[in-house]
Amino acid sequence: MRVELKDIKGGLLEQDYGLNVAAFPELQNLQAESGVEFFDPIHFSLRLQRIGQMVEVDGSLEMKVSLSCGRCLQPFDLELSETFSLTFTPQKQESDLEEEVELASDELGLIYYHDEVVELLEPLQEQVIMALPIRPVCRQGCGGLCPECGQNLNDGQCKCEKKVFNNKFSALAALKLDKD
Repeated sequence: MRVELKDIKGGLLEQDYGLNVAAFPELQNLQAESGVEFFDPIHFSLRLQRIGQMVEVDGSLEMKVSLSCGRCLQPFDLELSETFSLTFTPQKQESDLEEEVELASDELGLIYYHDEVVELLEPLQEQVIMALPIRPVCRQGCGGLCPECGQNLNDGQCKCEKKVFNNKFSALAALKLDKD
């Protein structure tokens, strides 16, 4: 996915895209290795605004994925909708790179483009990955699995005897201290 700066007429360009997972190599790897399944297409709405040599991209993504619950390990479908902002700036020339310059905090979030072309594929792929939950849970009150027998506690209680947690500090609860 490429956008040439000359296509941003009047300083503003709005685009909608529906992209398949096949367009994103890292999402294909994620799907193969971790069991995440992406339902095609992934929808992007982008608003590109050119400010001098910089390009601001305000966007949103909508997608449906199938994940495994982090508590009960059951697969479930999840619809995600996220917004994001990206800032593109021209690639520095080699002569500019020779000087050692300390980066200011506002420069760290920049994405470089070159030859008057903004490449969107990699940044959009990163936004999809960041939208995925770190520890997916199928529902708020998921009971998970019994640590003894592996019974899915969402389907019913198991017959395992619950062990009492031996907290050695529980004796301190009865301790009375004088407040002077």
